Amino acid sequence: MPNAWLLRPLSSLILALVFVLAFRFPGALGGWLEPVMALLFPLLLLDGLFKGRHAGWTWLTLAAGLVLLYLWVPQTLASKGGLPLSMALLGMVLLSLWEATGLWVVAVGSRWMFHRTGALGAALAAGLILLAWESWGFHIYPWTWGAAFGALPWTARSAAFLGASGLSALAWGAGAWTAAVLAGGGTPRRALAGPGLALGFLTLAGGLWYLLPRQAAHGLDVVMIQPNFPAGQRWEGMEADMWRRSDAVLKARSWPRPGRATLLLWPESSVMGRDDRQPDPRLQREAAARGVAWLYGTEGGLFNLVRGEAAGRSTFLFAKAEPMPFGERMPGPAPLRGWLDRQLGFLSQEAGELKEGCAFVVPSTTGEVRVHPLICSEALLPERARRGLALGHADLLSNHTNDGWFDRSVATDLHAVQIRLRATELGVPLLRATLTGKSGVFREDGRFELWGEPLSEGAYTLELQWRPVRTPVRFAWFLPSLMAGLLTGCLLLGWKPQHRKP
Repeated sequence: MPNAWLLRPLSSLILALVFVLAFRFPGALGGWLEPVMALLFPLLLLDGLFKGRHAGWTWLTLAAGLVLLYLWVPQTLASKGGLPLSMALLGMVLLSLWEATGLWVVAVGSRWMFHRTGALGAALAAGLILLAWESWGFHIYPWTWGAAFGALPWTARSAAFLGASGLSALAWGAGAWTAAVLAGGGTPRRALAGPGLALGFLTLAGGLWYLLPRQAAHGLDVVMIQPNFPAGQRWEGMEADMWRRSDAVLKARSWPRPGRATLLLWPESSVMGRDDRQPDPRLQREAAARGVAWLYGTEGGLFNLVRGEAAGRSTFLFAKAEPMPFGERMPGPAPLRGWLDRQLGFLSQEAGELKEGCAFVVPSTTGEVRVHPLICSEALLPERARRGLALGHADLLSNHTNDGWFDRSVATDLHAVQIRLRATELGVPLLRATLTGKSGVFREDGRFELWGEPLSEGAYTLELQWRPVRTPVRFAWFLPSLMAGLLTGCLLLGWKPQHRKP
């Protein structure tokens, strides 16, 4: 028995490392590492649970994986949040335990259905509970398991048919099927049917993507400025410094070019210390004098804003609609939020509003391009991005990010990993402009490029050509329909008519 007590924590640690490998190394092994680990981890975790391993070890395994993933959090909380290191470490542990509980519910719910209905019920329950948790569960830092499939273009393209959360459900459902069959004494051939169907779907969807309908072609010259400003600091001359950098790039490329529109993107917090909600004709003149459409991150009162200016167009103002819990806004209804603010000495940001027409219009001789902005952590939220694209009737997404809070940690890559499927889900490119690195582009076909390193400055240009793709995930009914289908399957399998005795 002493060997068993030694093996349990050791196996939990090994599984936790598999968990981390699904997200920590974007692009490793040619992109294969992440999707393979994302399929393998649920299988191994549920195999032990279904074969009688105590559910407490499952919870500890998930918590350990999240602790390893969030090792960057204490330093960020200590250096940027002013917390003692001991409190920062406690914050990381509490965050990991909270997030682990959601995945633990997925695991034990799947086990319950396995004992009641068998392998198919276990797979359906795992997919349904995971979808519900990722969609409606409270997350301090939102994320999706399916983001791991963005590492390869052909697996990323399958997100057009299932979305990131649908891919999460596919991975956990396949793992639950295999674990249930093996625990029930089924044959290896039957056990492999679940992963086989998952891989078959990924392969088929990656090809069917080319048959989806396209809209008219668009083209833009894009300039992104990454200034490496200190996170959260306001100082005189921020805008002038950004224009100095931008003018140098525009001059070097001889942009704008005849017949071709130029979009200039500055990141979140590139201009701070003033209320940019106010009218200011000078700002439009700055853009008009250079012949560019200019979209930049700024602030106004308690709003986190992006502002856009282009010659002959009204000023575009858009406030972050989903402030990040604890980091930007206390969670909960207004009375609770106000009480928490008073107790902690915090000042919550105001939430903006998603409404019809929420897109910045880039004028062009070949037809306007509509850009919907996602401010920092908003790009982590699939449904938020979908609604914004639909309401803005947009052709392009931009992400304005202040990742200077992360220092040189892996968090910059983790953020990029978690947002990259927005492009393939919605069938449009996503331009990522960061304050300190890494800036880049995620394309609608699953390819992506990231430039620079954390805490670095740079100026990047891109000649962008694309045709927006009409993906199934764009439609509002898609995710509810997927959930309804899984729920119906669970109910049908779980229904056992009671026979009366004669």
